[in-house]
Amino acid sequence: IFLGTVARSGSKTLQILGNADEVLDAIELYQQVGFNSHIPNDAKVIVVPLLGKTSRSVVVATSGGAIVVNVSEGETCIYDQFGHQVLLHKNGIKMVGDVEIVEGGLTVEKDIKSKADISDKTGSMQAMRDVYNPHVHGNSPQTPSKME
Repeated sequence: IFLGTVARSGSKTLQILGNADEVLDAIELYQQVGFNSHIPNDAKVIVVPLLGKTSRSVVVATSGGAIVVNVSEGETCIYDQFGHQVLLHKNGIKMVGDVEIVEGGLTVEKDIKSKADISDKTGSMQAMRDVYNPHVHGNSPQTPSKME
C-alpha cells in the first residue's frame, strides 16, 4: 500500500504519480456503492498494488481536493469541488447550492419559509400581491386588508 497523487483525474480510472515518480496508467478507482466522485488532479490517493504489482493497482481512498469541508463530531458532509454541499448535523440538514428536482415531487409536512421571492410557472407571490392590494370592484372601496 502506498500514497500517490492524481496526475489525470476521472471517476472510474486515474493516472497516478506513485513512488519514485512512477507513472501508473488506467488505475481503477473503487468507490462506495451509491457514491461516485470525479477525483480532481493533485488529490492524494491510497493505492493498493494487487499481488504486489503496481501495474495491477487499485485506488481505495482519496483526500486533499482543492475544497475540503471539515465536520464536527457526528456530522457527515457530501460536497464537491465547486462548493456545493449537503451537511448532516445534529440540528438538521444544511445545503449549499441550488437544488433541482428533476423527477418526482416534493412533499413537506411542516411550514415552508423563504427569505426571497416564491414563484410558480405563471408568476411570483409578490406579483399576486401587487395585483391584489390596489384592486377594487366597481365603486366599492379598496380592501382594508392587504396581502403582506
